[in-house]
Amino acid sequence: MNQTPIIPSGCRTLFAALLAGTILLSLAKPGQGQDRVYPKRDAVASGKFVEITPTAVKITVRNKEQTFDMADVRKLSFDDEPNTLDRVRESVLQGQYEQALDEVKKISADGIENPLIKQDIEFYRYYCEGKLGLAGRGDKLLAIKGLLAVAKENQKSHHLYDLSDMLGQLAMAVNQPDQALRYFNVLMSATSPDTKALGVYRLGSVELAQGKVDEAKVRFGQLAAATSASPEMGRLKSLAEVGLATCEQMSGNNEQALQKLDSLVQQYDSTDQELFARINNAKGAAYTALGKTNQALLSYLQTDLLFFTDAEAHAEALYHLAKLWPLTGQPARGAEAKARLTAQYASSIWANKD
Repeated sequence: MNQTPIIPSGCRTLFAALLAGTILLSLAKPGQGQDRVYPKRDAVASGKFVEITPTAVKITVRNKEQTFDMADVRKLSFDDEPNTLDRVRESVLQGQYEQALDEVKKISADGIENPLIKQDIEFYRYYCEGKLGLAGRGDKLLAIKGLLAVAKENQKSHHLYDLSDMLGQLAMAVNQPDQALRYFNVLMSATSPDTKALGVYRLGSVELAQGKVDEAKVRFGQLAAATSASPEMGRLKSLAEVGLATCEQMSGNNEQALQKLDSLVQQYDSTDQELFARINNAKGAAYTALGKTNQALLSYLQTDLLFFTDAEAHAEALYHLAKLWPLTGQPARGAEAKARLTAQYASSIWANKD
């Protein structure tokens, strides 16, 4: 079924500008109070912002200018912003998106003159809506519309990469992979190796969803061979290894895929819900292809019962459980899985898949 593209024609020049990376946002205006940079590892820097771009922030602290790489920054806060706004940021950082959305909806932009504060209010509102939409509990189309408006009004937002990543994930969630590729390619313009690596992983995932196994295999292979020891890169490498095993499965090499996936189970910590949900779903697909229905059922059940916090993977598992239970003579359990899929993830592609 044809769908309306989620990038309006008027926004295409916007994303060309985002990729070009040439527009800087100057904030060198006199004022009172304290802006703040919260680095991931160092002490908070309080002073007055001079310049913010997607890749760096400059702040004057006691008449001395300091520069921080945005990849190393946990968050920014602004002088005279509503007190609630920083609680919203913290809730987002802790993954409490429903709470953050409830809070940010209560913040009025009336009387706020700083455009960066207004930007944060709008960004966090629609970012949270997007996160909930990906979990099947929010309005994905509303999130897309809102985030595009934020991007249009703030062409060099310091949220550029988070915004682009979210738009890409939402595009995939509404089954528009070509649009997702446009957004994920923005990540490749980053100076941060970790952000670029995320872009590689996202692009590989889109290619895999499109059935472009050879292209995806190259992307995942690049990540798996990466030498960076950062926590972010380490996690992407583990996910890329699952991606490589999935490429094997989709190429018909199901036994080899299962061997690789079993080795990953031994190698990694099962507290990583997303990783193990994807491992089990990949095993389920391999067992299904081999005609081993009971083993496939058990693999998807592990996602359902143990690794259900990753919404996309859980919805996928429920979809397959609805198909597999009747094959084992238990149609009622299949119907129950289908009902839970529809109830929990009504807006997901799995709930609307035949």
